[in-house]
Amino acid sequence: MVAHLLSLRWRVMLNGFRRSTWQLIAAIIGLLYGLGILALLVGGLFALSFAPETWAWTVGVLGGSVAVLGWVVVPLLLRGVDQTLAISKLRAFPLPADRLLVALLACGVLGVPGLVTLVAGVATGLSWWQHPLSLLTAVVCGVVGVLTCIAASRALESLTSSLGAHRRYREVMGVLVFVPLILAGPLIVLAGTGLSSLRDDLPKIAGVLSFTPLGAVWSVPGDLALGRPGEAGVKALIALATLAVLLLLWRVGLRAALVSSPGAAASGRSKGLGPFRWFPATPTGAVSARTAVYWLRDPRYGGSLVIVPLLPVLAVFLAATTGSDWLLYALGPGIAALLAVTLCADVSYDGTAFAAHLSTGVSGRADRAGRVITLSLFAVPVVVVATLVPLAVLGELTKAPALLGIGLGVMLTGFGVSSVASTRFLMPVPAAGESPFKSPQGASLTSALGMYAAWALSFAFALPEIALGLVALAQGSLLLGVAALVVGLLLGGVLVVVGVVRGGRSLDERGPELLARLRRASGS
Repeated sequence: MVAHLLSLRWRVMLNGFRRSTWQLIAAIIGLLYGLGILALLVGGLFALSFAPETWAWTVGVLGGSVAVLGWVVVPLLLRGVDQTLAISKLRAFPLPADRLLVALLACGVLGVPGLVTLVAGVATGLSWWQHPLSLLTAVVCGVVGVLTCIAASRALESLTSSLGAHRRYREVMGVLVFVPLILAGPLIVLAGTGLSSLRDDLPKIAGVLSFTPLGAVWSVPGDLALGRPGEAGVKALIALATLAVLLLLWRVGLRAALVSSPGAAASGRSKGLGPFRWFPATPTGAVSARTAVYWLRDPRYGGSLVIVPLLPVLAVFLAATTGSDWLLYALGPGIAALLAVTLCADVSYDGTAFAAHLSTGVSGRADRAGRVITLSLFAVPVVVVATLVPLAVLGELTKAPALLGIGLGVMLTGFGVSSVASTRFLMPVPAAGESPFKSPQGASLTSALGMYAAWALSFAFALPEIALGLVALAQGSLLLGVAALVVGLLLGGVLVVVGVVRGGRSLDERGPELLARLRRASGS
């Protein structure tokens, strides 16, 4: 069973590389990069052997604790990304839980993340090569540590497998995983600042972690080298007990997951009409309501906007670290520019469900107007708040008309441009139910250029209010700022109407062609 599951896992991964040359090249580059990081890590562990034993022990405990915590948290956030050996797929086969546990444990060790962790764990012995007993102990503890990482990850996956059936859980996890990536810069700076200020306290922190399941196994070799055999024995017992408990929990969760019904967690409760109660019973209102349902329930829509609430965090952080407030001034217009071309992907997100718009005979104009109205209900308040709140904090509300004119003008213009652009080209987007951040096949340079072209046209058509707003900001003129706001609203409103009319006409002409392309893209 181990050999079969392992070959299946590697075969799926290799077949994915065969589909695309560029995907294979990216994988090779990623592999070389990972090997470089691993080589640096091994070199660093060897260099610690020439440092005081306390340093090597502190680094080993802290680094090992982070590794165990990472194995627990990261798979929980990335649930659904790698489904090769998911319990939901293995449930259909008559596999004994005990044999499957051993097979999954071996596959976890021999997978790419497991092998990397194993090499790093065994390499901790290089820090103690001058202490033969600690060296041998470190190799054994490295293996136990890797087994602990995999058992902790799999145990949590098995015990929470029922959560994976809940749509909201998958959506939230799929979006939250990218929050740390977007905030990586501030987090790295804050972590560096915190570590520098806690430099003298790191051994104390490592001492506490060494008596916990996170760091016990990584502390044993250093305790032996530092002449603490009693503590080493206690921590070895903690490490072995932790591994035993995790394997037991994994076994219990695995047995329960293998016999549970795949649809047991699904809810059959009716939730009423939802957004269809909020809009009038007209073709435009129906499209608005259906689009609102997508915005509220489809994680791909929310995933595309995950950066919006994080932009204020980045702006405040950069303003605090650089002493420059210009990012706070640009926050509202920046969010407006991001939202301006969101509608370019609306038809692509519909997928083959776009047939509902065609089969009912709804006019293209109603379709375009309904989508714009729904997005405007969210986008306009967000841009206004993102513009006014920083200015109120800075005491610069006199700049509000100019910045609102720029932001709202660019956004409304973008809505008009997007209403036409989404009928001219389709953006490759993740399929319904997939991670909103998955890179779909067919994401070509042409599609990216289409998005950039829509952006460029939006800025070009919004040049009057942009120019007026910048001049008003440079001269501190409230009158010019009000003029920029009036021009932005009037010109943007006209361009939205023009975009809805022309986009509707284009949709009426090209609707069947768009549906055919959507069906080809989905493989149906």
